Amino acid sequence: MVSKFVDNDGVRLHVVDNERDGTGVPVLTVPGMGEEAEEYAWQLDALGDRRVVVVDVRGRGQSDAPEHGYTWEHHYGDVLAVLAATGLDRPIAMAYSRGSPYAFGAALHAPTPMRGLVLNDYQARHIGLGPPVYDSLRQQKMRGRTIGERMPLHAIKGVVDESEEISLWERIPDLRCPMLVLRGGQPGSMVDDAAAARYEESGVRVVTLPERGHGLWYRDLDAYLAVLLPFLAEIDAVNA
Repeated sequence: MVSKFVDNDGVRLHVVDNERDGTGVPVLTVPGMGEEAEEYAWQLDALGDRRVVVVDVRGRGQSDAPEHGYTWEHHYGDVLAVLAATGLDRPIAMAYSRGSPYAFGAALHAPTPMRGLVLNDYQARHIGLGPPVYDSLRQQKMRGRTIGERMPLHAIKGVVDESEEISLWERIPDLRCPMLVLRGGQPGSMVDDAAAARYEESGVRVVTLPERGHGLWYRDLDAYLAVLLPFLAEIDAVNA
């Protein structure tokens, strides 16, 4: 694993990269709210013979946390900056929870279409949060640490205050690549039956992990990979 930094208009972004020159289509991963790139280091080896890059968007992990600049456009701009700086050739974009609209935005605005998009338990929306959410979000615990311990408080406030509700449902056809949505079948999943149906009506493949809630991989990684890896292999086969 190689840790490196990328610049996006003066904001230094941290990424981890396996720097592998493999046969599979590369993957660019965007973690969820408060998560750090190192927490996804397992992907560097678990996703087969391919290059994998995981990004800390602004305010997360080892990346800079500017005082302002936390809109949807700023976040997907971070993903595009990493895409350009690392030289990834039309990767599969993969994202978790709040990282999903950032990867979706990058896929919409990339110079050439991504070869796939995987969203993990999130609807096709950039959800507007609003100031009342700040305290509950700051105190939300994830794998032993609160988001307030994982991110600078001003960065959490920036994500909340600068968020706005943006529907991406209508933009799914503009992606021009295969899309997979993974969701949990237990309480806590953010993709309910109605959202799953809406994805499927748009031609998106939806797979439910029946024993999981919102956290899809960290308590049963093997079950998660059993669903994810065949999709990646299908994209590899098409692009071989």
